[in-house]
Amino acid sequence: MAQVAGKVGEEQNMVGKKSASQMADRSTPLMRNHWYVAAWAEEVTRTPLRRRILSDDIVFYRTEDGRAAALHNRCAHRSFPLSNGVIKGDRIVCGYHGIEFNADGSCGLVPSIQSAPRAMRVTSYPLVEQGPFIWIWMGGPEAVDHGKLTRQPWFTEAGWTHVKGYFHMKANYLGLHENLLDLSHFPFVHGAMVGKPEHAEARPKVSVEGDVVHSSVLHKDIALAPEYQAAASLVSPVDRLSEQYVPSPAIHVGKAILTDSSPTPQTHIRYIIHCPTPETQTSTHYFWAIARDHVLDNAKVDAESHAIGAKAFNEDKEVLEEIEEVIARDERTDFRERIISTDEGAIQLLRAFARMAKNEDVEGRSSRS
Repeated sequence: MAQVAGKVGEEQNMVGKKSASQMADRSTPLMRNHWYVAAWAEEVTRTPLRRRILSDDIVFYRTEDGRAAALHNRCAHRSFPLSNGVIKGDRIVCGYHGIEFNADGSCGLVPSIQSAPRAMRVTSYPLVEQGPFIWIWMGGPEAVDHGKLTRQPWFTEAGWTHVKGYFHMKANYLGLHENLLDLSHFPFVHGAMVGKPEHAEARPKVSVEGDVVHSSVLHKDIALAPEYQAAASLVSPVDRLSEQYVPSPAIHVGKAILTDSSPTPQTHIRYIIHCPTPETQTSTHYFWAIARDHVLDNAKVDAESHAIGAKAFNEDKEVLEEIEEVIARDERTDFRERIISTDEGAIQLLRAFARMAKNEDVEGRSSRS
């Protein structure tokens, strides 16, 4: 793993310009060859669920044996949305002419001709259900790569508990990734429960392995939520080491290591998972979850953890939506955001995403030639 040396930008000046050609931005195509969170497992039922992902209109439902299915939400006959239909056995039935489609997208029956033409089919999408998440592969079926699905034992194995939430965010997904790698905003956006003013000065340690960006920063003497501190029997003050890595555009893995001031210091670990799924270039499905392997089966701690997480992540959402509005209104084409040293992780990530998008484009053109 290579350590990223020096400050991002000009070495003689802490403030530098973003280089649009080297970093992902709103003109960078959304990357399809990845697994994205499509829905919570409990959202997908025997009633059609409509959701737009990477600009694709998709309908989700469950077959009789409980398996989740996803199809392009456009009937192959007259383009009526399949989500306006009903589920019949393992098939979804179009509400316009009653044409039935199987979970793999093939036609099961055209009632008016009492047959199932092979040409009458819709696109299907591979899905993987993992813990509370249903993941969708947005690339071509020939490119499906299960190795790109991030393993998350804290959601799938015994001995863990979690809380979770969702926001629809009217902002580009890249801004959320930048926000999550820049913890210097904590005291200004989230207040004393999450960070102190002096924490803004903490310089993250950033490293890059291939296209995976890692970052860590230590915040000393943080506040703890009352219910959690009492239930965990932690002694104040507490230090928080925040570690993060971003294995794909679809997931941001955070790890908070809390160490208290006991004579024999206690250490507790929490995983904070953010899954930004682009709806379009200017809107995002924001799935989040917080997992812990201690203080299990405690409803008060669960409620407190959910409330704090929902408040903080909604504050991030509001900031990013305000930024999106400013960008949409500003018609200048020569504006470039300035960067400072604490942006290092975000800049490295945008560079990695730009490389990944370029490689995906090259691979796509090669497969079509």
